Amino acid sequence: MRFPRGAILGLAGACVLAGVSCHVRPRTGPVPVEGTRGDLSALAGTWTGQYWSEISGRRGTVRFRLRSGADTAHGEVEMTFSPALRVYGDDETADPALRREPCTTIDIAVVRIRQRKIRGILAPYWDPDCDCRARTIFEGELVDDHIAGIFTSRRDVDSVVVSGSWFADRSPK
Repeated sequence: MRFPRGAILGLAGACVLAGVSCHVRPRTGPVPVEGTRGDLSALAGTWTGQYWSEISGRRGTVRFRLRSGADTAHGEVEMTFSPALRVYGDDETADPALRREPCTTIDIAVVRIRQRKIRGILAPYWDPDCDCRARTIFEGELVDDHIAGIFTSRRDVDSVVVSGSWFADRSPK
């Protein structure tokens, strides 16, 4: 099967965009972190990691920073999806406010830590897979300078649940 030259170039360009383009919006503010003084101390630091879902094929980056002695942090999740799908979509007629971007940044809304068990919630966001609002809860366990766990995302329109795994590592001081 042969593909038209324009389709191949468009797909190649979309793949390049996936690595370098991202819709960035202003942050909503600090993330409340709930836990005992000892638990907060164990979580202090700058954390970076990744998440992925075998179910949806989605992946992305996790960033979180809690200063020592603080009970608020800054955190976000960068959601990446394939802009190659736009080659076949009807984005020309779609509402410009709803057009998909190669990735989007979602704020972490709240984090709780208790005996090294972490649970958090992302701010509600627009899910490009269903063109609907979704909500995500993540859980993990802190071991030394590494956190690993699972997340569950639920769509508002049809209650479809997508789950996956995530991790974050603390940067050296």
